[in-house]
Amino acid sequence: MSGPRKGPVHNTRAAATYCGLAYQTFRNLLAQGAGPKAFKQGRLNAFYPSDLDEWLASRIVDPAAAVAS
Repeated sequence: MSGPRKGPVHNTRAAATYCGLAYQTFRNLLAQGAGPKAFKQGRLNAFYPSDLDEWLASRIVDPAAAVAS
């Protein structure tokens, strides 16, 4: 993503809900380094919706393409 990020941020629990994932699943992905870009807001993680959307789009797999491989 280019340019400054603007708008509200989500904490970890709100970001998990936004992505449609269970809180612990989202935390596990972050711990594995497979989660979205996170920023720190004090001691808490902060996630911009634009980064969450970009991460979700990168995780989408076309089932037909996956079977053909």
